Amino acid sequence: MLESLVVVLGVALAAQLSPGPDMMLIFRHTTTSFRAGMACVLGICLGLCFHVTLSVAGLAVVIRTSPVLFNTIRYAGAVYILYVGIRCLTGNSGLTFDAEERPAADFGQAFRDGLFCNLLNPKVTLFILSVFSQLLAPETPLSIRAFYGVVLVVEGFLVWVLFSMLLDRPAFRIHYERYQNPISRGCGVILCGLAILMAV
Repeated sequence: MLESLVVVLGVALAAQLSPGPDMMLIFRHTTTSFRAGMACVLGICLGLCFHVTLSVAGLAVVIRTSPVLFNTIRYAGAVYILYVGIRCLTGNSGLTFDAEERPAADFGQAFRDGLFCNLLNPKVTLFILSVFSQLLAPETPLSIRAFYGVVLVVEGFLVWVLFSMLLDRPAFRIHYERYQNPISRGCGVILCGLAILMAV
């Protein structure tokens, strides 16, 4: 169980560190106001709760009804994680800090932005479902799968809060903007490697 938990958290962390819609939104809000950045993080994590619940419940139904379908999801999941890894290796992050001053969004607006950005992104459910289907066996109790889901949400919250706190420091912004593409490439290597291991 501990080994699977470490892998789940590692894959999720690599996905978080590779720039995507959630990260871009946190960038935008945190660089105008730390309070708005925190509100955005809370919204994103609430959306993540929905995706995790959907993935855990969906896998429970699939396992009960069709082992063949479960195995199909497992292999499709490995392919999807490989695809995400390749995107990290070949894409350009494109996150830049605008020198212009922008008005900060209020707490409610930043929270809604984070919530709907995450909630309306079906790739989040697909990614979580892919990871869970690889590392959790059909006989894994629902309570254990739910525990993995809770840990995943807590990790997401802690990572985004730490990221926002660091973004509030100008020195970190400069270094992250400079090295974001190598960071993304490193995450891509990790995801591709894990996808290949999962497939075989």
